Amino acid sequence: MHDNPFRPGFGISPPMLAGRDALLDEWREVFALGAWSPYRAALVTGMRGVGKTVLLNAVEDEARARGWTVLHGTLHAGLVDTLERDRLPALLQETDPEAFTREVTGLTVSQVGGVTTAVAQRYEREPRLESMLTRLVELAEARGAGVLVSLDEVAKESLEALRRIAIAVQHLLREDRRIAVVAAGVPASIAAALDADGLTFFRRAQQVRLDTLTLAESRAAIAEPVRSRGRSIGEAALEQAARASRGYPYLVQSIGARAWEHAPEAHEITTDAVRHAVEVAFAAMGESVIVPALRGLSARDRDYLIAMAEDDGPASTTAVAERMGVSAGNAGKQRLRLLDGGIVLAPERGLVDFAIPLMREHLRAHPHDGQLGLPTAARETFRD
Repeated sequence: MHDNPFRPGFGISPPMLAGRDALLDEWREVFALGAWSPYRAALVTGMRGVGKTVLLNAVEDEARARGWTVLHGTLHAGLVDTLERDRLPALLQETDPEAFTREVTGLTVSQVGGVTTAVAQRYEREPRLESMLTRLVELAEARGAGVLVSLDEVAKESLEALRRIAIAVQHLLREDRRIAVVAAGVPASIAAALDADGLTFFRRAQQVRLDTLTLAESRAAIAEPVRSRGRSIGEAALEQAARASRGYPYLVQSIGARAWEHAPEAHEITTDAVRHAVEVAFAAMGESVIVPALRGLSARDRDYLIAMAEDDGPASTTAVAERMGVSAGNAGKQRLRLLDGGIVLAPERGLVDFAIPLMREHLRAHPHDGQLGLPTAARETFRD
């Protein structure tokens, strides 16, 4: 049977990017016309697994399709050094016809006479981010294009690298050069970037907060890849899979992948295949999404989530504080941190709910994950 069309891994682009066409149209306009747009500088944020990296991949593909040069980097403390010494010199050598020149190094006298030459490399690996980025933009503009700077995984630990890059990009934007920048990170990291000294440039950037998919978008994201590979999925199975995904892109891909693999020789994906896929995908969700999200929280933040998990739906902030045994003011500090981190949301005043699908169910089934000690299975072997 045909290869599995679904891609449940983080940052791996699926064959169909559902629910993001309107966003991509904004960048297509920038790349096609070089026109000024708020999306010339954009910050993309959203919970883990909602598709930030996949969107960056799609934006980069749109830029390349229109002849733009793409400078991509995953933010970390040493990124600027990597750009200066490796990636920028490599891009410049690829795009600049004058990157290599032949220089006369000496004369020889023989029966005919002659010269000796050596190849000189224009872009040596030395720290000069601003000048190399400017030259890259000049070369792109000369062919009617521009440069896209794409930065993934904004984090508090890499804000200095982000600041250095922002200064270089901001200078070129002020000169109305053909350059665009897009950076992505979880809400807490984007909030830290907006508050940091030297990054006021990003406070004026377009804020793009990725939401989950609608039911119709989830159905399309499952059905179209299946049909494009010559198989079918029954209406009941499709509805079951789409609703189980809750519009969460990671779950859409995970359920789709496992339903495809359940009986790969069968032409039609059935409700039995989807039922099995949902069970496996939900278990994987805990290890791939929920536990990593919990790991970055303080003990008190996790206590807040455990208290929330006692309710079947949105929890009263007053009730959460009572269960924690603290004042509403103290519990409010945890609530604000969790809101900023994209872990919870406030559907209305006085209520709080989980932003990440299945977190409530996971914390109920695996309460020790809220403490992040030994894995649950290992803990059980030490019990009397």
